[in-house]
Amino acid sequence: MLMEVLIALALFGLSAVFLVDGAFVASRVARDMKDTRELEQDLIWVRSEVLKESDYEKISEGGEINALSMGGVAWEADVKMTEVLDLYSVILRLEYDGNEDYRIEPGVRESSMYLFRPTWGSHRDFSSDRARLLDERRRKMQDHQDERKRMSR
Repeated sequence: MLMEVLIALALFGLSAVFLVDGAFVASRVARDMKDTRELEQDLIWVRSEVLKESDYEKISEGGEINALSMGGVAWEADVKMTEVLDLYSVILRLEYDGNEDYRIEPGVRESSMYLFRPTWGSHRDFSSDRARLLDERRRKMQDHQDERKRMSR
């Protein structure tokens, strides 16, 4: 009888240790997820603020912006014209300082996207390529119209 009570107490003690340890692990994971969520929200906010800029000169120069939980974020953009008129391929690189209070370590994130920016076509970096694309489109449209006229006869 005494032996059964001792075994029951030992099993209860072991289960209590595992239960408490599991609770600590769960709270640590929840805290890490919250910190990660704040980091991701800040990155989304910074990216949206940068992409609001419609001036190509300012985008190509890069800059800095302060975020709530990450601290300072330095950004730079690599912009390339695509074969679609006024559509640009943009690689946005964000380098952030981090924040010890939120346990966010410094880091770098890179995002790749396409932006439709008709105003950038007049910039000297893209004006000749844009003119070439326009000429190609006009020529294709004219060829298509000529083909339709020929087919309707």
